[in-house]
Amino acid sequence: MNKGLKLGIEIGLGVVIVLLAYLSYHSVMVDLKFGEEKARRQALVIEKLLDARELQYAYEAKYSKYADTWDELIRFAKEDSLEFTKTIGDIEDSVEVAEGRAWQEKVRIPVSEKLKSDSLLSANFNLETLSKVPGKDATFEIAASSISSAGSKIPTFQMGVTWDVLLSDLDHQLVVNAKEYSRKTSKYEGLRIGKIDEASTEGNWQ
Repeated sequence: MNKGLKLGIEIGLGVVIVLLAYLSYHSVMVDLKFGEEKARRQALVIEKLLDARELQYAYEAKYSKYADTWDELIRFAKEDSLEFTKTIGDIEDSVEVAEGRAWQEKVRIPVSEKLKSDSLLSANFNLETLSKVPGKDATFEIAASSISSAGSKIPTFQMGVTWDVLLSDLDHQLVVNAKEYSRKTSKYEGLRIGKIDEASTEGNWQ
């Protein structure tokens, strides 16, 4: 083999090695950036879905069912109220009770105000944007139903967003991979809280 041919082969191999190294690095960086962005968006979605679940809990406590539309759930939070018992003074002190210095009374307070005062909603809670998927011109899915168990009807709900919507602008194949993983682990291709066909109010990320 002459020196010219040998040098050409060596240069060609060097180029191939550099190209493979670049492709490997690029693939790793794409995966890394995708994972970071997916985690960032997921955190924003989870916060909203947990807030919405608290509203659903309050709705169910009052109406024995869950809201099946965002309009109804938001109307409930804005306009409806919850009743609770307020204690004045020491109700265990018979003297205070006898003297009228201790008693209990029923009090009604707006839903969102009550949940906030009980620290059940996140610091970023915003009722006006609660139904909107962060960074997207889209609304979270919402549904409510019931299942039969031991002769009783148990209300159920489900709220969520698919990866196709939440990650629509990211690498297509990585989105497909995320969908496949979610489908295998939770039978839902995205982030979901509650389950329409089971008595579960957990998130599929938990």
